[in-house]
Amino acid sequence: MPGIPSNSWEVAAVHNSSKRLHIRKDKTNPRRLAYLTLLLFASPPGWPIFTLGILLVLSGVILHGWAAGYLARAGYAEREKILTVRGPYRHNRNPYYVAQMLMDAGFFLLAGRPLLFFLYFPVIFSVYQRWVTNEETFLENEFGNAYRLLKQEVPRWRFQFRPASARGSELTFQWATFKLNRELPRTLSHLCLMVTFLIYFFFGNPFIQISVLVRITVITGVAVWLLLHDVYPLETVQKSVGWALLAIVCATLTFIFLFYAPVWQPWMGISGWISISAGLGLGLLVIATMFPQFMVSRKIGKLFANPMCRLYGIVMAFGLSSCTMGGVWAGIMTAQIVWLLSVAGVLNPLSSFKSRVN
Repeated sequence: MPGIPSNSWEVAAVHNSSKRLHIRKDKTNPRRLAYLTLLLFASPPGWPIFTLGILLVLSGVILHGWAAGYLARAGYAEREKILTVRGPYRHNRNPYYVAQMLMDAGFFLLAGRPLLFFLYFPVIFSVYQRWVTNEETFLENEFGNAYRLLKQEVPRWRFQFRPASARGSELTFQWATFKLNRELPRTLSHLCLMVTFLIYFFFGNPFIQISVLVRITVITGVAVWLLLHDVYPLETVQKSVGWALLAIVCATLTFIFLFYAPVWQPWMGISGWISISAGLGLGLLVIATMFPQFMVSRKIGKLFANPMCRLYGIVMAFGLSSCTMGGVWAGIMTAQIVWLLSVAGVLNPLSSFKSRVN
């Protein structure tokens, strides 16, 4: 998946970090899930929509790269508390986010699923809106009237073609800054995704031959993993009957689905061996993370540092080893239900699975 960069204001905020606020940001998992969904369910569109999609993606890539070339000191001049407005930041206060939404719209068009974008857009926009609100509060505290004046001159989301007056250090676009912000691999990842949809357009989507339920299972499994890995550590535990009721509803629907749906037919042949191998490998990996002295890679160990992720790995290992789709869904939903109950404060799961990975 393409990497998710930070906005210029957040990067600028790390100068003199001992005295300034770090703005906490969640990963934009909706983007990752959207791209995975498009890859699995793409249906090549006609030439007009496809061409428009390419134009939007390329426009987003160019705007993203343009902003990255100014990013290192877009908010502060180096070692000076000077509000700096150069490059795309004279046209829009959040060019990174605007560029990402342009690319997203383009990819939905390339995948032939433009209507799905209207379901996705409110989700991703709400994420960016929350980030921007926090950033603006921080900048107003730092710069006061200077930043409030900038807000009047440069729009938050709209791209104005008449630039605001430049201010701050005389910065110019620099390839060194572009590379320092890791924009080159990020640009290549977006372009590779575009090329993938070009291949789909001329040769068709190979995943269409796979069962719809299998594709949905992959998306759901990844979604639950991202939820447990990135959201649960936020410690959003609430004493809430609503979360507990949601867990009960999910458990009931899961039971009904597993009882009535034709998902218990065993996988045979190569599919069965792959499933068993994946289950055994995942189980051994989770167990190994409890003994970090035996881990070859600390990065791999950190994947399951969160106790809830260890639960997910174990139940998914059992599900895969069962060689049935039903077993995989039981594993996915077990972790989801336990997570809901833990958020509701009903239980404190996996106390014996305390993390030993630093």
